Amino acid sequence: MKKLLLLSLLVLFSCSKEEITDSNYAVVVLTVNASEGGYVRSIKSNKGRLQFTIVRPPGSEITIDALPADGYYFFGWSNGWIPNPLTFKLNSDMEITAVFKQIK
Repeated sequence: MKKLLLLSLLVLFSCSKEEITDSNYAVVVLTVNASEGGYVRSIKSNKGRLQFTIVRPPGSEITIDALPADGYYFFGWSNGWIPNPLTFKLNSDMEITAVFKQIK
């Protein structure tokens, strides 16, 4: 069973989005970035990163979180959204950046 799961993941990640879509399994890609002064994470992960990518079927509910570093605060998302953590339905490819500002 583990070998089948590993093989499935290998095939999924070795194919381009177009190849996966052509096989009638539509996916959308979310790329999440952090500006200087913080980190981002998927709510399912405890580890903050500078960037990560999520690949899911269209309409999937996604929750992302922005984590400010010491001396910074979360200002908002690059598309104007403010909530943190942020939950939304991912319907198309998207790139979003958590914006942090330095505390004066």
